[in-house]
Amino acid sequence: MVKYSKWLIRIAAIYSLIGALIGADMAGRYDYTLTPAHAHILVVGWLTLFAYGMFYYIFKEISMVRTAKLHVWCSIIGGGLMPFGMLVYYKMQNTATLLAFILPACVLLLAIALFVVILFFDKRLFRANS
Repeated sequence: MVKYSKWLIRIAAIYSLIGALIGADMAGRYDYTLTPAHAHILVVGWLTLFAYGMFYYIFKEISMVRTAKLHVWCSIIGGGLMPFGMLVYYKMQNTATLLAFILPACVLLLAIALFVVILFFDKRLFRANS
């Protein structure tokens, strides 16, 4: 899972940069209408993906490998597309942009549920001798 860990951390760093640039742009223009999208890019894109990356780096021995891989891909897809769908939705509110916001959010919700499943049901994760 270390391979996935590295990618999650790298993608998180990109979101950190994007979030910082959006924040700097908002501050420079004194226009804070994108604050929700900015916050989601930092929280979902940067913090969450980074936390998942660190989790998979620390807990290398996971027995639920398929579930973990699905979790990683759902996190990257949902966590990556949802904040940008939100950004587009706040600029142009219509059905297409709403779906661009809601569908990745559902994928992200699935990712969070998969992470909870891994935490509670993986047999190797919290062994007594670990």
